[in-house]
Amino acid sequence: MQNRKVLRVVAGVVKKDGKILLTQRYDKGDETGLWEFPGGKVETCETDSDAICRELEEELAIQVEVVSPLIETLHHYPDKSILLCSYECQWISGSILLRCHQKMAWVEPEKLLDFELSAADVPVVRMLAG
Repeated sequence: MQNRKVLRVVAGVVKKDGKILLTQRYDKGDETGLWEFPGGKVETCETDSDAICRELEEELAIQVEVVSPLIETLHHYPDKSILLCSYECQWISGSILLRCHQKMAWVEPEKLLDFELSAADVPVVRMLAG
């Protein structure tokens, strides 16, 4: 594999009433139609916590508090590599508005693997599904 920069990406695992929030990508762009945890790239001089809070506000119009780190996984796509850093988050306020996704679902942990997931999110889901 060629030498390439690894992008740091954060994912927010938002829990509510024993279920976990998944979002589905639009039918365009990278990983069309796949399900994922909301989040995105960490900007320069931004902490992971700041990035999650910013991304979930931008993508879903909700405010969260980062509770704890979960797992970090390195994933290689054909055109890039990402280090996915996932965090458990507590929903503080806001009502979900799908700005960057076509669907959302609250899913019981044991049913997460029933969804067609982004490859980078699969190790997180396996950990959560236990």
